[in-house]
Amino acid sequence: MTAASNQIKSTLWEKNQEYPLTAESLRKLIEHRIPLIRIKDFATPEECEKLYAQSQSLVFNAYEDVTPKIEKVGITVFEYNSVSKANYFQEVERASKLRDSIFAASFNPLERIMEKFRECGAKVRIASEPEYGSYYAGLIRKIENGTQLHIDFAPLEQSGWEVCTITTQLSWTLYLKLSDNDSGKTCIYDRRWTPEDEQYKLDSYGYSDTVIADKDAIAFQPYVGDVLLFNTSNFHYVEPMNGQRVAFTSMIGLLPNGEIIFWS
Repeated sequence: MTAASNQIKSTLWEKNQEYPLTAESLRKLIEHRIPLIRIKDFATPEECEKLYAQSQSLVFNAYEDVTPKIEKVGITVFEYNSVSKANYFQEVERASKLRDSIFAASFNPLERIMEKFRECGAKVRIASEPEYGSYYAGLIRKIENGTQLHIDFAPLEQSGWEVCTITTQLSWTLYLKLSDNDSGKTCIYDRRWTPEDEQYKLDSYGYSDTVIADKDAIAFQPYVGDVLLFNTSNFHYVEPMNGQRVAFTSMIGLLPNGEIIFWS
């Protein structure tokens, strides 16, 4: 896999069209040529229910300085960026053991998605630091009150970490539990972040709607068992959910050498 040239402009998306995961669609997503990939029936309803059930005995922690409230099980680089890299890696072993115990009682979606990428010809691994070892990857997350308009892009947010050397950032999300309604969509804009957009930053992560004025967008509905992938340097937000919206997720990055790394 190679990153798109800086000369490639974001194209006008084909609205209401979803793409399966193939080597070609993955390349197009990395190059900002398509808005999203949906892997239908990535997990069975029974697998999702088991993973969800395992999470119900755990304590979900809310992100600090993030409104509306977002809760999760697991740790993120985002949280430790203003603390220290050392503190993050001190927590990796504990968080990974908890995650693996959940997998043992249900199934391992992280290894399954990495294998899907390998089937597309990608070389994949968990992100790592020479002095510390592997990152943590895999959150069980509740986004039920929606989010602000934002982007996720490690080169902007995680200076000095391996993940800041990526050229493209994606996310993947497996939906485990959803209330029976049509709310909770994710809206993605055909508008990539640029350094000049920092003037529109509102708080720890949100941006003013000014940055997406007159831009095309696509909104996708989550379904239990499906995985959605999109390019997180495009501005996006999640609508409030009228009920439960529980998912398993992590970040994905393309390194200059063509490797793809996973982390949270």
